[in-house]
Amino acid sequence: MPGLPPGATVHVPDGTEATVALAAATDVGIVAHPDDIELLLAGPLLDCQADPKRSFVGVVVTDGAGSVRSPHHLALSDVEFAAVRAQEQCRAADAAGMGAVVLLAYGSDDVRGTGSARHEVVASIAAVVGAARPVRVHTHDPADTHVTHVAVAAAVIDALRSVGPTGQPEQLLGWEGWRSLAWLPEAYLHRSDLSGRVEEAMDLARHHASQMGPKRYDEAVPGRWRANATFTNPRHLDQSTAVAVAWDLTATLDPRVDPAVALAAVVGQFSGETASPWSSWWGLQ
Repeated sequence: MPGLPPGATVHVPDGTEATVALAAATDVGIVAHPDDIELLLAGPLLDCQADPKRSFVGVVVTDGAGSVRSPHHLALSDVEFAAVRAQEQCRAADAAGMGAVVLLAYGSDDVRGTGSARHEVVASIAAVVGAARPVRVHTHDPADTHVTHVAVAAAVIDALRSVGPTGQPEQLLGWEGWRSLAWLPEAYLHRSDLSGRVEEAMDLARHHASQMGPKRYDEAVPGRWRANATFTNPRHLDQSTAVAVAWDLTATLDPRVDPAVALAAVVGQFSGETASPWSSWWGLQ
C-alpha cells in the first residue's frame, strides 16, 4: 500500500483486498503496541463487531519488541519477539472480525523522537487515514504516563491536522490507559458501556499471550472499567457494571489551535474545578 514503510504489513481477516478493506472503515484505531487495541479500545472495537454498518481497522505503530515478556519468550531476540507479537495481533484481529489491521513495525524511538523518523511515522498514519477516511479515529489518551502512548497520540493529531479539514474524521477520541481519566472535566469525557461484554473483550486480549503472563492486564483493565462504572456519580445508583472512558480530542484538529494549548486548557479547567471548593475553607488568592 502506498505511503507505508517497507516493513509494514496489512492483514485482512476476510481476505478482501487491502485498499477495499481500508476504504470500508468507519472507525480507525491507532495505537502504540500490539494488544493496545484489545485492551484500551475495546469499546469501539466491540461496537463495530456488533454493528454490520461499522467496520474497525486497527493500526499498530511499533513492533512491541521492547515490551515485557513472559518466561516463555525471554530467550527470543527482538526480531523474533516482534514476530510473535505480530502473529498475536493478527489472531486477535481475526477473532474480533476487524476489517484490517495495519502493522507499521516502527521502533519506539522512531515515534518518540523529533526528527525525520517521526515525520515518516506521521506520514504513514496520514496515508492510512487518507485511504480509510473514517468517521471516528481512536488513539491513546495524551495524559497517559506511557511516553510511547503519548507520542503516538501526538503523531495521530499531527497526521490528522496534515490531511486538512476535508480528510479529517468527525471525532477523535483518546482512550484511557496508563493513567485514569477520572479527573477529566465532564465536557470532554466520552463513555463506552461495556456491561455484559467484559469477558468478550478479555477473550480478545488473551490472544496476546506474551503479555498476559508478566502483566495481569486481564484483571486490571476490567477492574478499572468496574471502578469507572461505580465512580461516575456519587449521588446516582450504578447504571452500568463496566465503563471505558476516553478524552474527546476533536478540538485539537482545528488548525487555528495549538494542540498543546488546547490540551493544557483542559488540564487547567480540571485544576480550577478541583480548587474551587477549597475556597470555602481556605483563602486562595
